[in-house]
Amino acid sequence: MLSKEEKFARLKIARSESIGPSTFWNLINTYGSGERALRAIPKLSQNSSKNIALCSDEQINEEIQAMKSIGARFIFLEDELFPPLLRNIPDPPPVLSFLGDKEKVLSFYKKNIISVVGARNASIHANKFCNSLCKELSEKDVVVVSGLARGIDASAHIGSLAKGTIAILANGINIAYPQENLKLYNEIIKKGCIFAEMPFNTSPQPQLFPRRNRIIAGISYATIVIEAAEQSGSLITAKMALEYNRDVFAIPGFPLDPRSVGCNKLIKDGAILVQCAQDILDQIENRKIIQKNSFENKSVTTKISDADLEKTRKKILNSLSSVPITIDELISCIKVSPQEVLTALLELELANKIVRLHGQRICLALDN
Repeated sequence: MLSKEEKFARLKIARSESIGPSTFWNLINTYGSGERALRAIPKLSQNSSKNIALCSDEQINEEIQAMKSIGARFIFLEDELFPPLLRNIPDPPPVLSFLGDKEKVLSFYKKNIISVVGARNASIHANKFCNSLCKELSEKDVVVVSGLARGIDASAHIGSLAKGTIAILANGINIAYPQENLKLYNEIIKKGCIFAEMPFNTSPQPQLFPRRNRIIAGISYATIVIEAAEQSGSLITAKMALEYNRDVFAIPGFPLDPRSVGCNKLIKDGAILVQCAQDILDQIENRKIIQKNSFENKSVTTKISDADLEKTRKKILNSLSSVPITIDELISCIKVSPQEVLTALLELELANKIVRLHGQRICLALDN
């Protein structure tokens, strides 16, 4: 269990605009805790020649009080309420806001959890099929996850509501979006739960939906896609699910319907074709998912001088280009200790001089 001070430190780091999930976890892994990372950030800011504007204590206290006022709570990676499979994705959310019944959610984690995504402007047939599919799955002890959007998301939640469903928001935990789903939002709190990564009162914004989608893909064993255009957020979620080594199911559609192009392409590319709930139940019946916490604390114990760090930063910038390489390749090339390289990389990342990519790869930022 994290101490109250550690939770406050992590929340303060996570709520700082210049620090995203990747940088957050690099800080935690480098310094071993949020409290130590928080103390190190002023010096990192100085070394990176960039002012890292931390969220104020007052802002954090205001959000804590706002969360309490609606009965919400913060969930950190080490907490039992943090979704088990979500711990294993690259750069999991540093903190989640949670609304719902604790015991019910813990019971969800003992079942198969499957995400359902699709078109907001879904056809009548697709919505009816989704509702029926999710109702049948939930009656077979499958927990349905979706994003509370109109269309397929809403149909998925409504179909599975009686047994409990999970909604993942792209905005603050206190905002029901779209407004037409306010009643559904309140019902989900009673019969399931809601998670949000964004701070309290954050309004829906286009750039936040891909971050929401990675949670939808990461929280579940598999993702079902029902009606998706060729360029859609649903396909982004399916792509993320594949990257996380999760199954992807797709409902075939009429070839001339633009809302079916994405699903039909997924099937051509190897997604599992679904015609009924049993197709999904057969696939997951004997599949055992290992639920483990892959988070590791890698605390730096040796002090590194400013002069050595400056030399390492220069070596890294001289060695990198716009073509990504792995951190292991970089360490082998410049022949500097991993600890020193990781610390220097963190400073360069905070200064926007390098970009960190999936698979522990890095490259120079475009403006360098």
